[in-house]
Amino acid sequence: MPIDVQVKESCYMATHTPKLSIPRPRAFVLDFDGTITTKDTIDTLAQFGISKQATRGLDLKGEWDEVVTKYGEDFSTHVENYRPVKEDRRTLKEEVNYCRSLKEIEKRSFGRITSSGIFKGIDAGEWHDFGVHSVENGLVKLRNGIGKFVSEVMANNGNMCGIVSVNFSRYFIRGVLAQVSSALDGINIIANAANAAGILEGFGVSDKSHPAQVIATSEDKLAALKDMLGFWRSNGHLAETNMDTVYIGDSGTDIECLMEDRIIGIVILEDGQSSLMETFKRVGVEVFHIRDFREKSEKSVYWARDFEEIAQSPLINPISR
Repeated sequence: MPIDVQVKESCYMATHTPKLSIPRPRAFVLDFDGTITTKDTIDTLAQFGISKQATRGLDLKGEWDEVVTKYGEDFSTHVENYRPVKEDRRTLKEEVNYCRSLKEIEKRSFGRITSSGIFKGIDAGEWHDFGVHSVENGLVKLRNGIGKFVSEVMANNGNMCGIVSVNFSRYFIRGVLAQVSSALDGINIIANAANAAGILEGFGVSDKSHPAQVIATSEDKLAALKDMLGFWRSNGHLAETNMDTVYIGDSGTDIECLMEDRIIGIVILEDGQSSLMETFKRVGVEVFHIRDFREKSEKSVYWARDFEEIAQSPLINPISR
């Protein structure tokens, strides 16, 4: 290599060598199904409920099949009659309005699940144990890198981490999280739960805020996210008044949380494609890969294949340039 090139390269390295900086404290709120887990777990929970009822001499498989069939019929009818149709929804507001319009369909389905009796008599401990069992036995598979991500996040004492989910059992979620990391023990979870009578109910950020509205739509999730952040602030858990919040999700029920002001939204996409990404493209929202994360004031949405990519990104391991 010529001497002048060596000198130029040495000077460049001396002035451009990246310096590690201390990660900023942030609040992390995650979706559960399809985000922490690789697939939706609703049917897994239903099959558990059916098996528990079978031990009591009740065959409720037909009742669950009816729940699924009726939901499909309601959803198809709603989509067929809703205006504007998907192809004509070109703004975020139009898409959010559509997501919110699904509320009555979801509530009717929740009512059918309650009436079916498949969750009746299953207590919190049984749900928790089933969550643990599901991971151990491969019924539920965790997203790649979730353990490393949690370790990186929880290593910063200024960070907070919580879960917001439309899942049917917050206790099942706790069981699954117990297999992710002991650092998640006692984490705040806002999700639904079935009581002793099998009735699906909502829980707030703490048991004291129960009963609460069930979480079923993107609107409900956004309200839950705001409740969680408000709870953390009121209890002095957030290191900074205006501390950034990171929301990680994968589906249409996450769209409002991902797009909320002052939220760093991250979409989990195993293969880089999904119906949610198609929606963002249709309504004109540009989504960047998380490796391109930069601290800036304007709203941006990012995507990652898994938590490994997030843990390795500038969001978690920033480098000053």
